[in-house]
Amino acid sequence: MLKIRRLVCLLVTVAILISAGATQALAAGSYTIPSDLTAELNDIYDRYNFTIGWGLYDISGGSLKEVASYNADRVFQSNCTIKANMLVYICKLMDEGKLSKSTRIKVNKNELNYGGLASGSYTVNRLLTGMIRVSNSACFEVFHRYVTREKFNAYLASIGSGTRMTSYGFMGTCKISDRATEWYEIYKYCHSDAKHADYAWRQFVTALYSPIRTGLRVKTVAHKGGWYAPDCVRGSAGDCAIVKTRNGGCYLMIIFIHNNKVGNYSTALMGLIARTLDDVWNSYYKSLENKTTASFW
Repeated sequence: MLKIRRLVCLLVTVAILISAGATQALAAGSYTIPSDLTAELNDIYDRYNFTIGWGLYDISGGSLKEVASYNADRVFQSNCTIKANMLVYICKLMDEGKLSKSTRIKVNKNELNYGGLASGSYTVNRLLTGMIRVSNSACFEVFHRYVTREKFNAYLASIGSGTRMTSYGFMGTCKISDRATEWYEIYKYCHSDAKHADYAWRQFVTALYSPIRTGLRVKTVAHKGGWYAPDCVRGSAGDCAIVKTRNGGCYLMIIFIHNNKVGNYSTALMGLIARTLDDVWNSYYKSLENKTTASFW
């Protein structure tokens, strides 16, 4: 049995039953994923046969509302998506005057598990830009060690996330449901009048390597992706994105996959899922009686 959860004002759990490869969506309040789109999603699952998880959330009305999800409570490798939380945490420290973009942090590459930085002194701005725009993992580890794992975990707990880091040399694991909580905090922060809110937003908008952005082909997608592929074929990948749609509204899309067989494991598959989930969003948004369009764009 596959489970797809929907939220209309409050979370409502509904099941999607699969029989002989076909999926029937059960009604939940005023919105049900159309049968043609559930069929598209199941066709993707059948063709790729990967471990897939995704979540689609309405964030434009002042709260985090789950539209639909699949395997939202399954554990995936977090990979570089965790770096989005570090960016906002560092920005909040800068808002409090504990750091500035010009603060210099000493780096000894021999103390790092990740390559990508030479020993030397780097500004916070240089490290943040490297961490998000080109996903330099050494930059993340520098910040992680600087603020300490304990304080970073305390920050994650303070925003209601169950994500916890267990070491400095591993990006950890995550659930899509927790990543949604984290990204709603990211959205709220970037939407606020905090001193470094616009700075954080620009980092996400200009971040490279977004399968969701590639799949949707829309201009404005604020994201952070990540992947792990030891043999360049098998591995895990994920992407978290805030999307302003052409048809109205603002949503959060999160996709994670894990591939244990030979074949394309990241961009093509996640882009395909993203296009279908965008259609799900448009269907959901069309069904709303009182439509809300986010003002922060």
